[in-house]
Order: sequence, then C-alpha cells, then structure tokens
Amino acid sequence: MFRKLVATTAALSAGAALVAAPASARADVFDPNPTVAGNGNYVPPPRKAEGGRGVYAPSYLPSCPLHRVCLAVLDYQDPTVNKWKIYDLYQCGDYSFYGWRGRGWIRNNQSGDAVAIRLNSTWGLIQPTHPVDDRWLDVNWEPAYHFRPC
Repeated sequence: MFRKLVATTAALSAGAALVAAPASARADVFDPNPTVAGNGNYVPPPRKAEGGRGVYAPSYLPSCPLHRVCLAVLDYQDPTVNKWKIYDLYQCGDYSFYGWRGRGWIRNNQSGDAVAIRLNSTWGLIQPTHPVDDRWLDVNWEPAYHFRPC
C-alpha cells in the first residue's frame, strides 16, 4: 500500500528520517492531477505556482502572456500550501479537462472581442462567459468538461 511521506524542511535539513503521515492527515491532502487534452490543438506544458493556504491566489499567480487565455487549476493542497497548474492556451478550438475539481482562476488576455467559454459534459454553455479582461477571475471548474478559448 502506498503511503505519503511528510517531513518539514527543517527536519530534512537536520537529517531527520521521513515518517508516514497518519490517516487523519491524509484527509487534508487534495491531489487530483488535473490535465488538459487539446483535441488536435497544442497544449503547452503547464507552469506552476504555489502559495500559502489561505492566501488570495491571484497575489502569487503569474501574469498571463498577451494573446493567451490562462487557466489556473488546483493541483495539490495540504494544510499549509496550495499548488497550481497554469495552462496558457493560444490556439482557437476545443479542449477537454480531466481531473479538474473545485474552484480556480481564469485570465483572458486575448485581444479584440475574443470570449473564452466553459462547456459542460454535453457541450452546453456554462455561464458566465469570460470576455477579454487581463485579471484573474474566480471560476468553478466542477461543471466544466470542455473549454473554448475563442
């Protein structure tokens, strides 16, 4: 049986051995491994960002390059840290989500009238849509199965 190991940086630097996390601590770990399929479109590898749990995520999420839609999805969370995957999409077309859970962030830094939309499992539109707006906006990834950046 696989057991996650937990250690502090101080303990590791002091040469202490890793210890197995108790069952109660494992309940506080969120580790969904979210991914994106391009459905024929190129999906660049995600960038990573992390910050303290309870800290407002946009304060440490990176900027979004011009002409891209950036999607931030929670990749890992424990009692002290949130780790995010940030996907920068720039090709028009349909994308599919796998393992996307909970709330996250979207930043539409395209130009003109490009609107990014989330779609449910039957390709139905999920409101609200996301017009060009170069700031991170809170979004619920739970009902979204697909995404169209333009």
